[in-house]
Amino acid sequence: MDENERITLRLEKENLELIDSFLGESKAYTSRSQLVRDAVQSFIQTVREGGNNVTVRVPRYFLELIDRLVGDGYFLSREHAIVRAIEDWFSTERVKEIQGHRQEIDKMTGRVVPVSTGDKEGVIPR
Repeated sequence: MDENERITLRLEKENLELIDSFLGESKAYTSRSQLVRDAVQSFIQTVREGGNNVTVRVPRYFLELIDRLVGDGYFLSREHAIVRAIEDWFSTERVKEIQGHRQEIDKMTGRVVPVSTGDKEGVIPR
């Protein structure tokens, strides 16, 4: 008995054209079936993980740079490289600077603006 099962899937013409166009551009996939299997797995993983995922379009130059750095062992993966970049950008000093700007805006407008700072309250103290 074959461990793979065959299913029939109906797609709109536009979706089939999109798949075929992608297959023509990408050398990573050799068939519709391979692409659809990966797409289904990725979709289910994204839904299961909920709000922990963000989709970001990264310019090709930076993505190639990240891939080289991963290949050289500087980062473990693309995700690791991007998370490290975010951690570096949101330094303690920068977060304090952002909080200071928000406090200035609050004083000028007379409002309290909630800002997520990692603190439990999530509101800038006055």
